[in-house]
Amino acid sequence: MALRFNITKKNGFQKKIVSPENSDLKFLSFSYCYANKKRIIEEFTENEEWLWVLISGRITIYTSSGLSETGTRKNAFEEDPVSFYISPKTYYTIELAPKTEVIVVSTVAEGNFMPVFIPPNLVKKTKSGKSNYQRSVVDILPQEFPASKIIAGETIHNVGNWSCFPPHKHDRDNMPWESKQEELYFCKCQPEKTGFGVIRIYDDNQDTTFPILTNDLITIPSGYHPVGLIPEHKLYYFWALAGEKREFQRCTHPDYLQYE
Repeated sequence: MALRFNITKKNGFQKKIVSPENSDLKFLSFSYCYANKKRIIEEFTENEEWLWVLISGRITIYTSSGLSETGTRKNAFEEDPVSFYISPKTYYTIELAPKTEVIVVSTVAEGNFMPVFIPPNLVKKTKSGKSNYQRSVVDILPQEFPASKIIAGETIHNVGNWSCFPPHKHDRDNMPWESKQEELYFCKCQPEKTGFGVIRIYDDNQDTTFPILTNDLITIPSGYHPVGLIPEHKLYYFWALAGEKREFQRCTHPDYLQYE
């Protein structure tokens, strides 16, 4: 069953605060870091791949393979993402400037890959949907990116709009019509104080509805999952998927095929 977590914005690196050990996910783990002053983090990926996504502030990374890059971002609503893909068996150091916020997803990985810096000019930006369910989508790790399991990106709602409409799911290994991947969303509202959205996660075996507030994380192990937003507000969410196979195909609910 889907779960909702609120991620506390506190100083420090909260490593794997959501993971297969404490949630309904089988692959994805979620970590969160906020630095109220300059902070240095040293890590080793072991048998996992990690994706670091800068929400706001300034971040620099150094890896054992020689990668050394710096990125900045004003905030998630106004600028495109700055991200780092860190491959398995990599030692790396992260330097965070004061007032920097970063989110991280990870999963056990297979294969030989290299760390990659993904600046804003290398992400793929598209408009999805139409009418009052049009939204802006940014692909950070698209399906063709050289990685083991993670597919990830960001979505920003137009004011008051819906997304993940028409309702779709991806919880059966039935290619070429549907792939099997779990998913998570990390959300922010603007204005933060009054903003909220709603997500319904449902299929023949479940029907769960959650409010969406800033810094909420929603797990979606299965089911359709449309998202709505109140008027006069914006909604941002980072999304990540993972499964046994990396090929991705969503399946639209048969009652809503005319809205594709």
